[in-house]
Amino acid sequence: MPILERAMTQQHKCIIAPDFSDGVDRKLLKQVRDRFVLVNERRLERTYESLTSRQADILRILPLLYHVNHPLLPGYVSKVAPYGVSSYTPDAEALSIVAGFSRTLRIKRDKRHKPDIQSLFIMGSSGTLAHSEASDVDAWLCISPRLSVEQETVLAVKARKIDGWANAEGLELHTFVMCAQRFKRGHAAPAMDKESSGSAQHFLLLDEFYRTAILLAGCYPLWWIVPPAAEVNYDEVTEMLIGKRFIKETEFLDFGSVADIPKSELVGAGLWQLYKSLESPYKSTLKLLLAEVYARELPRYPCLSGEFKQTVYNDELGVSKLDPYFLLYRRLENYIIRNQQEQRLDLVRKSFYLKVNKKLSRKVKPRSASWQRQLLSEQIETWDWTQKKLEYLDNRYDWNVTDVLEERQVLLGELTHAYRFLTSYARAHMISSSITQKDMTLLGRKLYAVFQRKAGKIERINLGITPSMWEENLALHHSSSQEVETEENQWLLFKGLVNAKDSAFTQPLKKSSSFIELLSWIYFNGIVSRATRLSLISGEINIGIREMHDALDTFTQVYPLPMPSVPQQAYQTSAKVQTILLLVNLGAKRVDEKESALQRISDKSDSLSYSEERYNLVQTIDQVVLNSWGEVSAVRYEVGETLLQNLQAYLQLCLEQPDEHFDLHVRCFSSFRSNAVESRVKALFYEARMAFFSSKEKSGVRYVLEVGKGFYLLQKSEELFRFQRFETRALLMARLQQFDQDYQPVSLDSYALEDSKLLKSVLPMSEAGSIQVFYVVRKRTIELCVIDERGSILEASIPAQDEALFQSAIYNFLTTVVERRQFKLSEAALSHVPNLDLYMMTQARDEFRSKRVKRIDLIEVERVQAMGVGEASELRFDYSLRNRDFPYTEYGEEQYSALQHFFKSKNPRPNLALKLTDVSFPADPLGISQAETRGQGVLDYLKVFVDFENNLPKY
Repeated sequence: MPILERAMTQQHKCIIAPDFSDGVDRKLLKQVRDRFVLVNERRLERTYESLTSRQADILRILPLLYHVNHPLLPGYVSKVAPYGVSSYTPDAEALSIVAGFSRTLRIKRDKRHKPDIQSLFIMGSSGTLAHSEASDVDAWLCISPRLSVEQETVLAVKARKIDGWANAEGLELHTFVMCAQRFKRGHAAPAMDKESSGSAQHFLLLDEFYRTAILLAGCYPLWWIVPPAAEVNYDEVTEMLIGKRFIKETEFLDFGSVADIPKSELVGAGLWQLYKSLESPYKSTLKLLLAEVYARELPRYPCLSGEFKQTVYNDELGVSKLDPYFLLYRRLENYIIRNQQEQRLDLVRKSFYLKVNKKLSRKVKPRSASWQRQLLSEQIETWDWTQKKLEYLDNRYDWNVTDVLEERQVLLGELTHAYRFLTSYARAHMISSSITQKDMTLLGRKLYAVFQRKAGKIERINLGITPSMWEENLALHHSSSQEVETEENQWLLFKGLVNAKDSAFTQPLKKSSSFIELLSWIYFNGIVSRATRLSLISGEINIGIREMHDALDTFTQVYPLPMPSVPQQAYQTSAKVQTILLLVNLGAKRVDEKESALQRISDKSDSLSYSEERYNLVQTIDQVVLNSWGEVSAVRYEVGETLLQNLQAYLQLCLEQPDEHFDLHVRCFSSFRSNAVESRVKALFYEARMAFFSSKEKSGVRYVLEVGKGFYLLQKSEELFRFQRFETRALLMARLQQFDQDYQPVSLDSYALEDSKLLKSVLPMSEAGSIQVFYVVRKRTIELCVIDERGSILEASIPAQDEALFQSAIYNFLTTVVERRQFKLSEAALSHVPNLDLYMMTQARDEFRSKRVKRIDLIEVERVQAMGVGEASELRFDYSLRNRDFPYTEYGEEQYSALQHFFKSKNPRPNLALKLTDVSFPADPLGISQAETRGQGVLDYLKVFVDFENNLPKY
């Protein structure tokens, strides 16, 4: 304790303990008020001492800027801006400073104007142990309750302009426009942001205000003159003092009492401090512990503001003893010692020391030592700290990753303890937090984003512990390179350029089964930079030092550091992906020279099915994702259908956030065709996205692509994207022919089915509710592509014949099929009779042109009926012509020849053609057609027609 204050405490103290039940002594009220004014003046002087002269001048004229409304002064908005501070008269020093703005400026007092501003306070760390030139200043501009909303809005604009001017002049100022009357009713909590606790605190904020506030000008707080013992009857006492005019209403303003802090608010405030701990862990540790102390000790022991008031009433006016941070530390220290929690005491002392930030390990001349340094030194002497510990704490900005990990472990232990205490305390007292549900959700999401551990998520380790964790030298080793036995398939990160031999005796900073996860961890935590020297011992893994540097460079391009802070509104919704980075073939198996040479001479250029051997050049994919909550995840795809799994996840994401834009970046690390691979993968993802999401009607699309030697069908089913692999083209086409209940058009990837020129040309013409027949007349065949009303497709060809006969026969057959099916539909479904359209296609090189057949001449034919027999797995057809049956069981493979022979022998007209005109599928024992129970569609009938055309002998 400074010598002057120590001498003051030795003087006779005059303890004030008024009992208003025996009457009120106006002289005693004045004595109490004078004591608080004296403490206020000393604190204000200490505030000026801790600031630069320019910063102090700004504070000195701050009341004057609100007292007058003059266009030559900072913050001027308009003539109608509220002005005037109650009971304020600028002193000569303030007038001298203001004169610097204009020599012609004259401050005139308008006696007729009733002041619009009751008081101006600064609060928080100002004038305390923890204040410095770099500290910000929080100001409360307390307005008259008679101001209108419009007047308050104008004054808020003026406050923002004055804050901006002060910031430009070197003082970080944050002004909050407050109304004491509304605050007392609990209607003044601002929205939650970086500087405000939103709905989380009211009484705790008032508790902090009463013990830290410094009155710059205006009315004093009514709370000052309510005796500590009478705090529980605050309203009755103040009503009596005002009602009997022991005090004038123009002298004070009333924020209310802090005699009783609700348990629910302690929980809400604790959660808010958990949120703040993500950026200021040491400061938040002190406030979190204070919430715990209050929860356990109130009302048996008073809150800190009550302790401060009692000390003033006890005539202990030493400003150091009344320092808010000193009071805070003493309260926490006593609590921990009483509960015998020595480990927590070390963290509290460390947090207190770092908050004051005076670096006692660095010697200064006694005359230049600040009062904060002197007071802190006296306190540290009682802790038995070593010089080494002081140096460690003072070099906080130089802490390396090892130091940060150790500190983080201790801090997480305390934060976890705080969270468990708050939740158990809430359950034990059956209370809910005072924080609103909206703010609770925001806090919960923020905490989840930082602390929740999940597969692939990159953990943030520097929670405001140190500004930088950059390391000069780092080494990454794969377990296969280690001389001693280690966990299989592990990557190890070492500090320093550790070689394989020394690594056996060195503790790794981190282990991971994923190279990309470990690389992301050192990058996003700021441990590595371009200046870091890196070594890599990859063992059996095909990753080189150049690839590692290229990957880090890619991170720098896509995710430049420092990462932008997450805006508060981001937590109002669930996390949305913002950026996806795909690293293709990082550490993939290298192509040997012989294989590469064969690939280079190929003219089949698709990177997903390259050369005649149809190589898929995408072997592995590492995915690094950033979302709107600032979470980063890194996942490797290298087993199974790597590309399809990643595409599936991408489309699922597009489905889950259809209106949210996110960027896709692709980087390939192959030495062969890397640019082509990057372009192909990116094009595939965008094409697939357009296929499924370009319109609502396309949401049920079936997307086809070729990868390697296989074919894939990708589609959405029950809000999930699924894919199927088909070994051959025939199996794929059989699947695309299948009947579906809903319209599901087929969309082809740009490189899929390149030899199916007709199919690629007609698929974009598919229409729901229409059966479309597209045909090309060749020399020996007629090539067909038929799309039914559900979007299923059939590719086929039949022997060449007269075009008019073909049109008539297929149109007549399909019409019969549709009519047969309509007979069995309900009345509601009859209105959905599909259209039947024929298109004649003509080819010029690789392009097709379509012409709709508008007129079809029906040509008489010899009609054949087909009747299905047997199970679906061995489905056969018996044919009937002119009441003569040709069953398969009798004729076998000669069935078609017998039919043709009978037709020729009984046909007197040589130009009459034999055509299949009707098909019926087998019925089950109940007589229900299997075509209905097994989902046969138009194309299943048409397949029978095509088989008949191709199997019938030609003479």
